[in-house]
Amino acid sequence: MLVMGICNPTGEQDTYNGLYFTQKELLQLKDNMRGVSVKTEHAGSVIGHVLSGFVDDSGNLHCVMEIEKQSLPGALAQGFIRDGVASELSLGYTVDIKHNANGLKATEKKLLEVSIVRKGARKGCHIVAYQDLDKDVVYTVKDAWSTFDLT
Repeated sequence: MLVMGICNPTGEQDTYNGLYFTQKELLQLKDNMRGVSVKTEHAGSVIGHVLSGFVDDSGNLHCVMEIEKQSLPGALAQGFIRDGVASELSLGYTVDIKHNANGLKATEKKLLEVSIVRKGARKGCHIVAYQDLDKDVVYTVKDAWSTFDLT
């Protein structure tokens, strides 16, 4: 199964110092998403991997993932997606925090995985579409492509 969705909303301003990604960090992250593991609810075994990432005109980070069907966890996740049980996405990442004279500073953020979840931590992070092998694309969000200029 191929799955596409928004995995992070528009990033924070570049002057932001915190746990969320800045827009500049999202633009760098999109190029390094290929091969990142996919899990369910940030736990258990790897059920797939990210094929690509991109940032849309609104600044949201999207990813395209391939979910395997050979394993029981992968097959279950596919059913949860089809049934709308797990319809959101969440990034799992680490943030290094440094302490200096001015206080705490968030430094390096490292992406660990993308998770398919029932309820994500960030608003607007959801599966937009999925496609089973040899089947039509199913759009889970009404007018999913209305925000894209495909010309």
